[in-house]
Amino acid sequence: MAAKPSQANAFPRKLLSSRSAAAGALRWYAAHVPQGREEAFAERRRRIISSDVLEDCFFPKCEKFMKRHGSWVVEEVPLFSEYFFLATRDVRALAKELATLSFPVLLIGDCGRSFAPLADDVQEWLAGALDGCHVLRASTGVIEDGALRVQRGPLRGREADVRRIDRHKRMAYVGLADRDGSGGFMLRAALNVPQKS
Repeated sequence: MAAKPSQANAFPRKLLSSRSAAAGALRWYAAHVPQGREEAFAERRRRIISSDVLEDCFFPKCEKFMKRHGSWVVEEVPLFSEYFFLATRDVRALAKELATLSFPVLLIGDCGRSFAPLADDVQEWLAGALDGCHVLRASTGVIEDGALRVQRGPLRGREADVRRIDRHKRMAYVGLADRDGSGGFMLRAALNVPQKS
């Protein structure tokens, strides 16, 4: 059985639904694995588990601006360290198949007798923002009259979700799962804002 996540890397509960998924709905579930093995575990589960049960299995990443030798470069880093996502319409069948494997994984979130999928709004946001390789790409924008206008990238049209910008680190903090007004979860996304007028 996979080791439990460390407190520092515990999956943000605010991103999970408070109820189990409706029958037949395609939902994403987070699964915990050892750090650094996320992509390998996702790939192996994708090959082993029947496509009737598992529609997709992926390790989401995001681009991040890093300064190397005085120049800015873009690197891919884990969106959620120690986790990958499994997309299924039947979480019970998926949990049964996962339990039979020699290296089972731990599905996150308990919803009574079932597992908690990602919240509807979180899954919808991620599905729209991640590209075909499940990467949250960097965005580019400008600040005009105090308002952010994203010109290119997955944050385009999602400016209202950006809660804070760190122009020095080329990073945006996106508010997700703010259903109760408590602030939700802040997801970091690469955002280059070279101009402010």
